[in-house]
Amino acid sequence: MRRIKGLERFDQTASVYLWSRYILSFSLLPIVIPVGIRLRSTLLRLPEAPGQRQGTAGELPTKHVLLALGESPIAGVGLADQSQNLTPRLATLLYQKTKQAIEWHILGRSGLRLEQCLPRFGSQLPPKVDILFIDIGANDCKDGTPLSHWIDGWQKLLYHLRSRYPKALIICSSIPPFRSFPALPWAVRAFLGYRSDLMNALLKKELQSWERCIYIPLPPILSKEYFAEDGFHPNPRAHYEWAQGLFDEIHEQL
Repeated sequence: MRRIKGLERFDQTASVYLWSRYILSFSLLPIVIPVGIRLRSTLLRLPEAPGQRQGTAGELPTKHVLLALGESPIAGVGLADQSQNLTPRLATLLYQKTKQAIEWHILGRSGLRLEQCLPRFGSQLPPKVDILFIDIGANDCKDGTPLSHWIDGWQKLLYHLRSRYPKALIICSSIPPFRSFPALPWAVRAFLGYRSDLMNALLKKELQSWERCIYIPLPPILSKEYFAEDGFHPNPRAHYEWAQGLFDEIHEQL
């Protein structure tokens, strides 16, 4: 499979705009750094939701296997129970549409970064996966993962997953719109928003060279009604609509 360096393939016009805006946002760092340090100690910490992290939608035998892989939203942070998670909800929507049973798995951990994904979950990957949803990047964005490492990490992850699941449909979510997070002060929202825009553009371009890989962006602006009580993670309503949006994108591919 042809591999090309993500930073070298990036569209020139978009590159100049996004890189320039991101570099100019460094002027916010004298505000962002002390505020960010204070946020780490004051931000409300919510646990991962209890409940089953695998199950079946519909009657056995199963026809398709759905795997959700990633960080805190996948792990259900901000939810009362895993039954509110987008993963079982998406499986139910697929079953209702196709009338074919869907086996679903959740492999998520709060605070996970891209480079930690395979070391943490590589040994837990199901033997068969038909639909693979990946949501990761918020921690890489706020923790300062270098952009070159961001693309290299995705290439390694996708190579491993594609080798293991050669026919799977791989769906990759964008980093969420930090500029909408109620828990973040304006300077932090702005800085992380510009950084995530650039990271999302690089990811979208990278995915174009992988077969059966889809990039699905989150809305650029989210209302406060979609956030949990910490003002940082998605609440049950957000998970429900997120699952519906994913379903609309993928059900015909089955």
